[in-house]
Amino acid sequence: MNANSFKAFGVVVICLDLFGFCASLDGILWHADFRSSQLLKMRVAFVAIFIVGVGLIGLRKWAAIYFSVPLFCMGLWIFWGSIEQVPFPWNLVFMLEGVSLMLPAVVTVRLWPYLSWREKWFF
Repeated sequence: MNANSFKAFGVVVICLDLFGFCASLDGILWHADFRSSQLLKMRVAFVAIFIVGVGLIGLRKWAAIYFSVPLFCMGLWIFWGSIEQVPFPWNLVFMLEGVSLMLPAVVTVRLWPYLSWREKWFF
């Protein structure tokens, strides 16, 4: 396992973020009328996600934390919630999805020494 996996995570985050941002500008995905304050909040969230993606490409510890901790919590929530909520054959699929969302935390723990908080240059 090498540090290129974080760079791949960063590229995926940036690509999905740019797709969502462009879709929010054109109203492709949403057909509802948003107020200007809601649009501003959405755009601030898109900028924050973009910054985390750039941090992942730069192998930053803060970006790895902001990326893996929410995914781990969501994966744990999906894993435990699917045990009782979903009927038997399908709960295994949802449990597998929950475990797959927990994997970036494992990668973060394994590659923690290769990440840095900051350096003189960003990259």
